[in-house]
Parts: sequence; C-alpha cells; structure tokens
Amino acid sequence: MADLKLIKSQSVEDFDADVRRHRLDVTIRVLLILAVLFVIAFLIKRYFDTRNFTGYEIIKKTVRSDSDTAEYMVYNGHILKYSQDGAESFDETDKANWNVTYEMQNPKIATCGDYVAMSDAGSTEILVMDPNGNQTAIQTKLPVMNFSVAGQGVVAAVLEEGNTTRINVYDKTGTQLAGIKCTMAKSGYPADIALSPGGTLLGVTYIRMENDSLRSSVAFYNFGDVGQNEIDNYVSGYDYDGTVIPRIKFLNNRTAVAVGDNKMILYKGDQKPEALSANNIENEIESVFYGPDEVALVFRADSGANHYIMDIYSDTGKLKLSQDFEMAYTDIKLTSDRAIVYNESTCEIFDMKGKVKYDGLFEDSVFLLAPTTNPTRFVLVNRNLTQLIQLN
Repeated sequence: MADLKLIKSQSVEDFDADVRRHRLDVTIRVLLILAVLFVIAFLIKRYFDTRNFTGYEIIKKTVRSDSDTAEYMVYNGHILKYSQDGAESFDETDKANWNVTYEMQNPKIATCGDYVAMSDAGSTEILVMDPNGNQTAIQTKLPVMNFSVAGQGVVAAVLEEGNTTRINVYDKTGTQLAGIKCTMAKSGYPADIALSPGGTLLGVTYIRMENDSLRSSVAFYNFGDVGQNEIDNYVSGYDYDGTVIPRIKFLNNRTAVAVGDNKMILYKGDQKPEALSANNIENEIESVFYGPDEVALVFRADSGANHYIMDIYSDTGKLKLSQDFEMAYTDIKLTSDRAIVYNESTCEIFDMKGKVKYDGLFEDSVFLLAPTTNPTRFVLVNRNLTQLIQLN
C-alpha cells in the first residue's frame, strides 16, 4: 500500500512538472514571437527613418465604379465611402466590411474606433453601424444639429428645440441615457461636442454674448460613477473671455483638446478633466487636423498664396514640429512620427524633425490617402480605383 501511495505521489509530481514545463515552453515561444515582431517593427521604422523615397510601386490595383457624389474618409484602419444613397466600409485590399443603403441629402459622419454614426442635416434620426455591419437607428424626436459617437456605440447629439437646445446621450441600442438642457442665457449655444473613446466623458464648447462681447466655455460631463451625484453629470468647466472656441475633440480617454480663434487648450483627466496647458495663437487658423496623440494647426503664411505653416503639438501641448510647405492641400494625415500632406496630384511626407521623406506626384488622381501600419505603404482611393502602393 505504501508503494502504491509513493507511485501515485510521483505521478502527481511528474504531472505537475510537465504542466510547468509546458507553461514555460508556451511563455518562451510567446516571448520569442513578440521579440521577432518587435525587431521587424524596429527594422521597418529604421528603414523609413533613414531613407528618402523618390517614387512608389503599385502592389495591388482594384477597379471601382462610384458615383460622382461619393466622399471618402479613413477610420481605425478602414476606409469609408459614403454618398446620398448609402455607405460602404472596406479595407486596404478593397474587401467590403459592410454596406448600408439610406436616403440623405447631406449626410454627416462621425466615427470612433470601428463605430460609424451618420445623420442628415436637420433629420430626427441617427444611423449607427457597429464593426460587424449591424445598424441601429436612433430616433431623436428633435432635429439633429451635431453629434458624436464613442468607441462602443454611445452617441451624443445636439438637438434643436425652439429657443433652447438639448444635448441627449444614447446607448448603442438607441435608449436615452441622459439629457442636458441648454439656453443662451444660462450656458450659451453648444458649438461643438465630443465623446471620449470609452463613452464616459462628454466635452462641450459653448459660445454666448456677455457684456457685448463673445465668451466661450468648455464643460465636461461624466456619465460614469463619478458623475452620477453631480447636477446634469457636470464635473468640470472653464470660461474664456474674448475667445471663440468652435472645436473640441478627445485624442484619447484622458486627453481632450479645444481649439479657438486665439488659443488651443489641452485638458487631462479620465474623470474630471483639468486644463493642462493653453497655447496662445497669434495667426488665423486655416485648418485643424488630429492624429492618435497629436493635433496640427495650419496657418497661411504671408509670403505666398500657397505657402503654409503647420504646427504639430503633442498631447501635452509641446510643439513637436513647425513646418513650412507650399501646396494647395486637400488633406493632412498625422501619425506619431510623420505628417502626410497631399492633394489630388501631389504628396509630401515629413518626419517629426522636419525632414522630407517623400515629395512626388501621383500617377492617378487621389481623393483619399490612407496610411497603413507599414510606414512605407499607403492606400490611394478615387472613384475609379483603389491602389495599395509601396514607397521606393
């Protein structure tokens, strides 16, 4: 009997040892795979950092046939085509993720993560698409003036109600979660709204007249546990005299940026955002572009009609790059380490040291340029073609 117990004990010990060895083997394999991926990513980045590119080759070309009114935009690694009668999401190989039909005279689009929200100007309905193409129609009952969507499908909408304005928040099923009543006398007119990617925070910029001068306010509302005991979920806010602030956006769950006519303000905090820094702006802003953790302000230089200055700031308010360029641009794409300036026929790529990495012409007209995870590959889209290109 003693020998039997000893055999059983040894069997259990052997089994435990085998389990430990297996776990160790799996851990080593995972670490090796991660190390290989890190090395590959490092080599690709170093290849891009140390090279200048003079042209490109087309890796794949797909023929398209879109309407003359089709518009295109990039969201979370996907491409969205939309027009008055429908929208389609597709990837860099032109493979469709989903498509939806509708009738909108002037469709407006908001995206966050894999979610897309659409509404017609003055409509009482917001259409929300999830990553699998499932759609929810949110009935607002009041005309939609502006809206924002979060990364899990929560939607905030500015609604017109006579002399007052409402900001309603809906979950991804269309159920109203909260409502804020706005008046010109009390808060001002909500010029812009933005939800944090997680859907917990809502930022609103208000504009109102006070003592014959314009005044802006930036308010933050928390729809999580922290904001439940606050009136209207209001958790923090700031007033700015003599400033018009028409734009606000969350760069991530704890960083928001508000851009006004004479200043840019960054706010930090995932519960009660606080003003981190304010950069005074002396020149008139022509355009604003956002990256994963960056914001770019474009100004028209005095020296020429197509001479511009682009200032790129980090999510702490630090100036990363101030770059001159001469191009009648249609769009600018930002990544953590580069800025891509382009129009239908020309493209310039700068790194964050101001070095020109590429300056060239497109073979075909380009309505949209979409960066990929590989810094040397891009997707070019127009109404006739989708092209995957490689810089060389």
